[in-house]
Amino acid sequence: MKKITLLLLVFCISLMVMAQQKRLEVPVSLKNKWVDAPVSIKDIFLPAKPMNQTTISKSSMEDILGSTVYDMQTNSSPSNHFYIHDDGTMAGVWTMGMVSSSFPERGTGYNLYNGAWGTAPTARIETVRAGWPSYAPLGPTGEIVVTHTDVSGLAVCLRPVKGTGAWTQSILAGPTGAVDISWPRVLTTGVNHNSVHIICNTWVAYQGLNLAILYYRSLDGGVNWDKKHVILPGMTSADCLGFAGDELAWASPKGDTIAFAVAGEWIDGFVMKSFDNGNTWTKTVFFNNPYKLTPATTVVPRFACLDGSIAVELDNLGKAHVAVGRMFANCDGTGATTGHKYYPGTDGLVYWNENMPVIDTTRLLDLDTLDAHGQLLGYVVANGNPNDTIIDFPAYGVGLSSFPQISIDNKHSIFVIWSGLTVGNPNPDNLNYRHIWSRKFNVSTSTWSDMVDFNSGIMSLYQEFVYPSMAKKIVDGNLKFIYQTSTTPGSAVKDATVAYHDNNIVSLNGGTWVGMDSRTTQKNSVMQNYPNPVKDYTHIRITLTASCEVTISVSNVAGISMMEISKGIVGAGNHDFTLDASHMAPGIYFYTVTMGSEKITKKMIVQ
Repeated sequence: MKKITLLLLVFCISLMVMAQQKRLEVPVSLKNKWVDAPVSIKDIFLPAKPMNQTTISKSSMEDILGSTVYDMQTNSSPSNHFYIHDDGTMAGVWTMGMVSSSFPERGTGYNLYNGAWGTAPTARIETVRAGWPSYAPLGPTGEIVVTHTDVSGLAVCLRPVKGTGAWTQSILAGPTGAVDISWPRVLTTGVNHNSVHIICNTWVAYQGLNLAILYYRSLDGGVNWDKKHVILPGMTSADCLGFAGDELAWASPKGDTIAFAVAGEWIDGFVMKSFDNGNTWTKTVFFNNPYKLTPATTVVPRFACLDGSIAVELDNLGKAHVAVGRMFANCDGTGATTGHKYYPGTDGLVYWNENMPVIDTTRLLDLDTLDAHGQLLGYVVANGNPNDTIIDFPAYGVGLSSFPQISIDNKHSIFVIWSGLTVGNPNPDNLNYRHIWSRKFNVSTSTWSDMVDFNSGIMSLYQEFVYPSMAKKIVDGNLKFIYQTSTTPGSAVKDATVAYHDNNIVSLNGGTWVGMDSRTTQKNSVMQNYPNPVKDYTHIRITLTASCEVTISVSNVAGISMMEISKGIVGAGNHDFTLDASHMAPGIYFYTVTMGSEKITKKMIVQ
């Protein structure tokens, strides 16, 4: 019976309804602004820039793990920087560098929570210059941190007891011709976490790929590697031209089932899954990129794609759930270094699970279409003040709602957090800040909650919040995660226009979602139209909690508007409206009912 219930649950998730908050439109000038696609960064040796000394406040729910001036924690997808152990202790890691602009002492900042966070570190854990740490438990009580070095490959740091003792470091080099492997992600499996799995990129072209993704495995806790330099089936030069740094993320394992997801502007979005602890792999494509084999010397018009910032998690049946940023890109044909462009003003965080069909560029073109298919997780929210708008933003190399993390608890609820542009209180340079936003899938109603801004308090005014890393272990709806915060929007490492500045790495107890759900106010509702399918006329019933202006609009699957009907000011209560579809060609349409600041979209079939 339990298995049948879970199967029904997963099926329902494929039909889930997204709750609605008013979306703020991106100004056309920012939406259509394109810039050169960012080059994957693993190092930085920039000319000296100004250093802004700042004091960063924190809320009562935040704890500071440490600080850094080197302020880029990922090119796109956040790594597994945060972990809750079974005994309740928590570990956090980050790329730490304090001496700009070459950061010779750069390496892993590490801190452990055991009733309280320890003293902020002042030195890296590695013996060599390193960056991009990835953390996992190791053995019954130990831990492992994997980073990349400047030129020699990955630094693998182990110790048998977490939080204490010396780290043992070894170097895991890449294959001949591509020794300098970079941007690692580590995962451990087994009862005692003795199987170690690493995915990473080459720093140079390898096996016909402009940056390949390689897989490594050790069955004895990182002492010996029985799988090295492996390009998995479906990730070869026959499948794409190459990958970029940080376009991948592990899911937490389910026994011998392990999985990771990959996405980027010029590649498919897909999930790689192994049911036998990494011996064999299967590939499931969820976004089909039509230009994955198109060279950068070919002109490509503006098209919808994914921004490369992705998160994935497995439910109790081993089904994958994915959150990934939306993007637009083009190519002017001048070559890989300069030809690819992206549109940083693109908004939208996309959701997919294994019971949903493959996403194509048509569905990604329009946020309303994504919303109608239950696949729009996040976007820039209008806060009700008509004077607050999207002004401008620094370059992170991703969209306006991105850097996602996803976790699923033992009650099957899905929790997603991300860093999203937030209007109101711009900085002195007229740049909007990013906050950490969250959303929960409610099992009982098969709907997603409203979005919650975790940084909406007065102590978070005029601060930037980026690069979240959320614990996969969630107990009673209590979210815990870490992120980077500062008073300056943007990354000095990523964006040449941003000055170096102080940053804190902060943990946040996100509160209990049960309490958040109970505080949700009553919302307007829209029932499914009847009859459906429609031959001529159909009826739409809405329920309003208060009087407001009502508009009904209909669009086709390509997002083209077919009709818009204004009902003016409508009073509170139940109302039936009749829609004439007799002039519409047979097919699938979406009708959107706008009720004041709230918008709900549903699907309609015309026969």
